[in-house]
Amino acid sequence: MDALTLAFIPVAAILTVTPGSDTMLVVNNTLTRSTADGLCTVAGINAGLLIHALASALGLSMILMQSAAAFEMVKMAGALYIIYLGFQSLRSSRKHEQMELSSNPCSKGVCASIREGFLTNVLNPKVAVFYLALLPQFISPGESILRQSMLLMAIHFSMGIIWFSFVTLALGRIRHLVSGGKFKKRLEAISGIVFIGLGLKMALSRN
Repeated sequence: MDALTLAFIPVAAILTVTPGSDTMLVVNNTLTRSTADGLCTVAGINAGLLIHALASALGLSMILMQSAAAFEMVKMAGALYIIYLGFQSLRSSRKHEQMELSSNPCSKGVCASIREGFLTNVLNPKVAVFYLALLPQFISPGESILRQSMLLMAIHFSMGIIWFSFVTLALGRIRHLVSGGKFKKRLEAISGIVFIGLGLKMALSRN
């Protein structure tokens, strides 16, 4: 492992632990659904990193930086999806059923949780632009861009799996303390408001 790759590790670590829509989604799905849902969400989020790394290596992310229209389209798609998740959480908080979380081990299912994590990550154009701007700085001249991009993505991917799995499992251990129906509804309502706020912030942010 060369010096540039080693230098990438702390940068990737900071990016991984910085809270954002990915973190909020993991927290929400773990506490309002189940630990299994949280881990499925983590898998989806990290699968999105593979798409960003491939797009960066193939130069597809350059389109987002060069074309304001393309950037806006992807940004609005991501913002609308996050807002959609917010309204879904608000709608869920208004349901009258009082079900214990422990009796519903995987309320949404593997595919749904993976899909939510994947779309939340892959539809964030700022992640794509970040990959395009950051990864080339840690690729030595003469090295294979695709191979090095995959290596750096693998490092970031590993950190994401470890960090978000730790967060999920830690939250899973305290779910029994917050498993009451009233708390679940309040958390879903708060999560919905936060998701809508994040979506609006993304939609209204300047390039």
